Amino acid sequence: MDYALDTTIWGLTVSGSRVTEVSDGIEEMIQRICIALKTHLGEKMLDTTLGLDYAGEILIKNPNLEQIASTARTYLATRVEGVVGVRKLEITLDAETRTQTWALDVETESGITGPFALSVP
Repeated sequence: MDYALDTTIWGLTVSGSRVTEVSDGIEEMIQRICIALKTHLGEKMLDTTLGLDYAGEILIKNPNLEQIASTARTYLATRVEGVVGVRKLEITLDAETRTQTWALDVETESGITGPFALSVP
């Protein structure tokens, strides 16, 4: 069981004076996947190999979206507990707002899949 995050601000969800927990399989897996994809390479002090290379590969002037998707597929399948494979990972770029939208359909050990979307500013 994980703590629920408000994905608009990436802060803990609090109800009354208690932190909300996520116990639903699909919500928990989507949260794990989103956290993994939003982790920058080197950000985790205890394991600097976790995360995607945002500085060198993603948040650059002309990102190679196919290469990013390929790297993210491998990363999810090998580094996120419960992920078996990635059925779909498509990245679109809005050049005006400089935002990437990642559309995912992920297979997990419990058979739960998307589709769901994630925005990367």
